Amino acid sequence: MPGVPGRGRRAEAGRAARPVGTVMRRITGPRAALQGGAPGTGPTRYPDAMTPVAVRDVPRGDELLLLMRCTGYRFNRNGVATGATALPHEDDLAEAHRLGRPIGVKEEWAAGEIVARSVEAARALDPDAVLSAFVAGVGGSAPRGRQIIISYAWARHLAEAPQGAHGVPDCGLSEVERLDVTEELVRIACGWAWNEIPARCLPDLEAAASHGLPEATGTDLDALRALLDLVAAQPQGTTPGQLERTVARAGLLARTDKYQRYGILIGLAELGVLPNPLLAPSFDRFVPRAELHEAHRGMRGAPRSDITLPLAAWRGGVDAARAARLTDACR
Repeated sequence: MPGVPGRGRRAEAGRAARPVGTVMRRITGPRAALQGGAPGTGPTRYPDAMTPVAVRDVPRGDELLLLMRCTGYRFNRNGVATGATALPHEDDLAEAHRLGRPIGVKEEWAAGEIVARSVEAARALDPDAVLSAFVAGVGGSAPRGRQIIISYAWARHLAEAPQGAHGVPDCGLSEVERLDVTEELVRIACGWAWNEIPARCLPDLEAAASHGLPEATGTDLDALRALLDLVAAQPQGTTPGQLERTVARAGLLARTDKYQRYGILIGLAELGVLPNPLLAPSFDRFVPRAELHEAHRGMRGAPRSDITLPLAAWRGGVDAARAARLTDACR
């Protein structure tokens, strides 16, 4: 994820120094072994028993402010989340620890565990509730809702996907993934959303399954409709970067930065509301990474690193039927 407040497999910029040493913590709870034959032989098989998922919660209110101070974020004078330079106070770190929110600790999971737990968490979610939460994220009443559409779209078809390397589908996971879950939940609460590192979907899905999702308000729905009207008015050939700048100038998405606006547009692209000719929306079906890489090769020129597929291939237009499906979920 690019820039401030982005992070990921690129270098991050403008972030506060890590307040404590990063600790690797292997989570040793029950595992759900994936079963099946050699890669490519058929769908991934899961055991009949329910796969345990972690009970998580996206921070809110005073707890969010505390954890933002601990992880290097703050709200600026316009209410937009951004990077912070001040180091956290020891009292804040102690309070975060007391609340069960480890700072600077990375959980470690095998790819099979991520898939099994993500599938189980996604099964607990109502698709309409996910769509409504996304609209709440677009409108700004609940920025937490922006990432869930991406996470859910990634996970919802994994159970039927062909088995690939490491005994899991070709879904973008490394054999072992490591993630600072506290910071990831802070980022979700602040409204950043991205589709580049699928391991980040797991805590988002588990938090949604554990504690539910926000519901869109009428104001959120009005904001979505205004955004879609603006998108539909753009000429064919408009690039995602040009669209983001147009949205910013129109002031339709209050208290968002560039990357938060891209996250919203990526969510719309993963739904197919922003169509493209190269890559199917992941909300519809499982999209293997091999297909994504092939779509990259089909693009003219290299896409910007902060604009990912399928959004990167959008060049204008709104799918009216998919947009209606999104708005209907809020009724």
